[in-house]
Amino acid sequence: MLDRNRFLRLARAQFAEQWRGWAWFLAGVLLLGVVVAIFLAFSGLDKFRTDSQEGFYYVGLYLFSPIFAGRFFLDMSNRASALLSLMRPASVFEKWLLAVLVVTVLWPLAYTLVFYVVDAPCAAIAYAQAKQVAAQAALEYAKNPIPGDKPEAFRPELYQLFVPWGGWDGWRDAVQIGLWLLFAQGFAMFGSLYFRSVPFIKTLFSALLIVLVVALGAAMFDGNPELFLGYWDRTRPLADWQDLLYPALWFLAPAAFWLACYLGLREREITA
Repeated sequence: MLDRNRFLRLARAQFAEQWRGWAWFLAGVLLLGVVVAIFLAFSGLDKFRTDSQEGFYYVGLYLFSPIFAGRFFLDMSNRASALLSLMRPASVFEKWLLAVLVVTVLWPLAYTLVFYVVDAPCAAIAYAQAKQVAAQAALEYAKNPIPGDKPEAFRPELYQLFVPWGGWDGWRDAVQIGLWLLFAQGFAMFGSLYFRSVPFIKTLFSALLIVLVVALGAAMFDGNPELFLGYWDRTRPLADWQDLLYPALWFLAPAAFWLACYLGLREREITA
């Protein structure tokens, strides 16, 4: 099922054909990041504190990762290019494995690199400016001390460069982030394989429909989705069955979508 040399040839062919599209997508992410950074800089460099950097990073990661995943099999929406892709001398498993590696490993690394290209200079400027403002306020206070109006001392830890694992509160946060990301990527890729025409619009509509159905179901049956969604950072004990069922569902949901991607790709190849 997996031949190393054949898989490497498939990877080289895929990169040779797709690298320009991937590069343009990253360039679009970079340009959007620059625009947002300029806008935030004009509204105050305090927007680049460490906690704000963390928010921007994860918003972009959760926003662009499923879009990239949904674009991986973009050629499947065109019959001619789909036939060319499906007829490559590689097994379905090898094609699926390449998609998994590119989407779940290489893409987050590439996105992180692009994020730091924008964030690192902004964070350095914000750090220097905050330090200067704090020093100037301390100097003015030393010259004209006003009781009860002492300026806050500079806190460098508030302006440190963000690292993805810096805000994690143990392994549970890492697991939650990873599973959410795998779920979103798997859902988007499955939609691109399942829907034969305008897959992006149909996948987005399906996601909104699922959210609406879950919300209505929770309201009708007086359920509390927050118990499940907040399982990894829960603050109160759960019943024994919940401690068994919730983590199983957390792992089974993304696994089911990635398995569905494999089955969808195999079905495309059989019916091609």
